Amino acid sequence: MENLDKEKLITVFKSGHEGLIALAKSVLDEAGIEYLIKNEGVQDLMGIGVFGTGFNPITGPVQIQVLPSNEEYAKDLLKNMVENTDISESTEEEPGN
Repeated sequence: MENLDKEKLITVFKSGHEGLIALAKSVLDEAGIEYLIKNEGVQDLMGIGVFGTGFNPITGPVQIQVLPSNEEYAKDLLKNMVENTDISESTEEEPGN
């Protein structure tokens, strides 16, 4: 994706979970969809780590971006991962349940 206009790229996946990021990249690679990874490798750059969020609060989560022409297909491929990520990251069992 060297010759892409980065301003036109669309984020189709965000996560602070390294395993999910690797899985998303694998799915897109298998489908032949080119992508750009934003914020990968800068998670510990500032030396404050990722805290409890799974990502550095200054840099934000890792984002996978694609061309607009691949947006719907990429979102469809990653749909279950995104839904499962949203559920697992936002649902916490309360004590006593």
